[in-house]
Amino acid sequence: MYKVSDILLNIKSNHLVNLIITTLVILFFFIGFSPVEVKALVIKMAVVMPEKSTWANTLHEFAASVKKDTEGEVSFKIYAGGISGDESNVLRKMRVNQLHAAGFSGVGLGYVLPEIRILEMPLLFNNYQEVDLVKEKLFAHFSAAFEKKGYVLLGFAEAGFVYFFSKKNIADEKIIKKIKMWVWKGDRVAKTFLSTFGIKYVPLHLTDVNTGLETGMVDSFYAPPLAAVAFQWYAKIRYMLDFPMVNSTGALLMNKRTFNKLSIKNRIILKKTAKKYAAQMVTLTRQDNSTALEVLKESGIKFVLPNKNQIAAFHNNALKTCEKNYSKLYSKELFERIKKILTQYRARNSKESEKE
Repeated sequence: MYKVSDILLNIKSNHLVNLIITTLVILFFFIGFSPVEVKALVIKMAVVMPEKSTWANTLHEFAASVKKDTEGEVSFKIYAGGISGDESNVLRKMRVNQLHAAGFSGVGLGYVLPEIRILEMPLLFNNYQEVDLVKEKLFAHFSAAFEKKGYVLLGFAEAGFVYFFSKKNIADEKIIKKIKMWVWKGDRVAKTFLSTFGIKYVPLHLTDVNTGLETGMVDSFYAPPLAAVAFQWYAKIRYMLDFPMVNSTGALLMNKRTFNKLSIKNRIILKKTAKKYAAQMVTLTRQDNSTALEVLKESGIKFVLPNKNQIAAFHNNALKTCEKNYSKLYSKELFERIKKILTQYRARNSKESEKE
């Protein structure tokens, strides 16, 4: 027969085992299915711009600041100069966690969130103040949209206003219809833009533009002045149409999976620091574009102006381009929202100018 003491001991033992199992199950649930905070983390970040460029230099400063403010708990390894591949390759590597963050152009951002390309609608902005205003007003909107896609929007950047460059005098209405313009391979927005403007284009990867210009595969390209100089494309053309077509946007993205591994404190530090250095990157890029324009002039490139008929046609085709992108990329409601922001801003500025 069992003693009462033995029975009680057995009950206590079984209760203890069940308690341990229950505790382990609860721990497994929370650890296995909740974001795990990692104290020390190295974030791998890619950017297509070359080492020593404004983008690369600013990202290195940003990385140093984050490491200092998080007391070494978060550090970055920067892969500049496109060594991680083009932007589609970078995104693929981010999805499989080979990379965790990157600086993207509008093309790369559009692969993730097509509606972001509304910021690159032709002739949408008249100046940098308008660009800054719209991005500030819509930051929360785009941030939430990227988050749904699994990314954290760390801050907006830009490449600057885009101009047309060519070996031929593109101020001539007949000639501009005959040029062979490079278009970024996979960039649907630029293809729609150029085809609506009646310009023939040849799709090439960014790394193939120099070869295309040398071989005659293309005789023209579109780019901010800084990019034309940085990639040495300007050495192969003679004319620049002195009429900014598009503001080439950009941003810093991080995959949400990696971001959620950070402590709450470090997430706040990272976001705050990223926004600060993204703004610095924009300021420096604009300065670099002004300097690049001087370099282009000094190199003998002729700055030519479009005539009144061309300008009217450009504006007409810009609106047509926007309408073609409704539903495919962005909604008419989003366009109307931006249009309202700009209309109100321009009206205020006009009144202030009249007072002066």
